[in-house]
Amino acid sequence: MAEPPFDVGRAHRWFAVELNNLCWELVEKPDRTQAENERMIHAAHAACFHWLEAGTPLNHLRAQVLLATAYAKAGLAEAAVRHAERTLSLSEEAGETQSAFDRATVHGCASCALAIAGRFDEAQVQYRLAQSAAAELEDAGEKQVFERLY
Repeated sequence: MAEPPFDVGRAHRWFAVELNNLCWELVEKPDRTQAENERMIHAAHAACFHWLEAGTPLNHLRAQVLLATAYAKAGLAEAAVRHAERTLSLSEEAGETQSAFDRATVHGCASCALAIAGRFDEAQVQYRLAQSAAAELEDAGEKQVFERLY
């Protein structure tokens, strides 16, 4: 295989960031079309792939949060729950390396995914955990993002 004419690691990171940002824009877009839902999910998977190549375990956790959130916003419960369960597992592994915002979004995406799957008791537990973590947020911007999403 020929040597690429660019820095592969930098390319993975660039695509991870760009696709991550595109997906979050679509997640927050009101009145998405079906085509935009598909684009949102493709962007989330592509961002996750590139974070796996160029990121840290924390980037992988955040990519899984994005996947769970994108699937929940698209109304696809089974996939949303699958990725939310993965975020909970990765969050346990990450322990103290994650921020309060990470913990809040992990539980927030799990709450949304479980709710759209009709698992309301479990969703409530995750919602309370999300709110507890969000109470620790000191950054006003992070608080606003969390409240907008979850």
